[in-house]
Amino acid sequence: IHFYKRNTDMKIYLVLVSVLLVLSVTEGKKKKKSKASAEKVNLFDTKNLNCLVCKAVVEELEAAINKVDPAKKVEVGTFRLNGDGTQTRKLIPYARSQEHLTEAVDNVCKGFEDYAQAKYKSSGEPTIIRLMTHQGNMNPLMSQVDIVPDEDLNTRLKFYCENIVEDKEDTLLEMFATEGENMDIELCSKRSKYCEPVVIPDDYEFEKEEL
Repeated sequence: IHFYKRNTDMKIYLVLVSVLLVLSVTEGKKKKKSKASAEKVNLFDTKNLNCLVCKAVVEELEAAINKVDPAKKVEVGTFRLNGDGTQTRKLIPYARSQEHLTEAVDNVCKGFEDYAQAKYKSSGEPTIIRLMTHQGNMNPLMSQVDIVPDEDLNTRLKFYCENIVEDKEDTLLEMFATEGENMDIELCSKRSKYCEPVVIPDDYEFEKEEL
């Protein structure tokens, strides 16, 4: 009887130890998952995403402008007659015309369906990256980053883009009507607060991704 009781107690003890081990491993996985989830939230919070998307909007619009044949012109001006019977009309590049810019701004957020969240391997800094270039090739910067999966990413990035476009549509049309430098800083730091203020060094050059 004593042997049977000891045997039973041992079995119960082993079962309890097994249950505790399973619980311990499960809890460890939960903590690890929770930590990874928290890290992702911190990296890609609203502030960071607004800044990253704003800069990407600049890149997307510049890509849309650069795709247009520079030789293509459009006539702009007024049809109203001047005192001498002439009209004030002129030819300008179609790429930076209000007609083309309006179309580009209206469609810019569709491009964010091709983006992914990522971290730079060298620094751990968060970024969003176009998976494919506008020419249909794999983005060469992919080798420099680790992708951070997010099943709601496309919807979120498009949402941030649409908010920026709605808020800054007139500014975008005005800015891109002429060619300029540091357009990302101009839009995202100076004419809005999506990114932190930036002091431009003398040798600053806008970091364009190959689109």
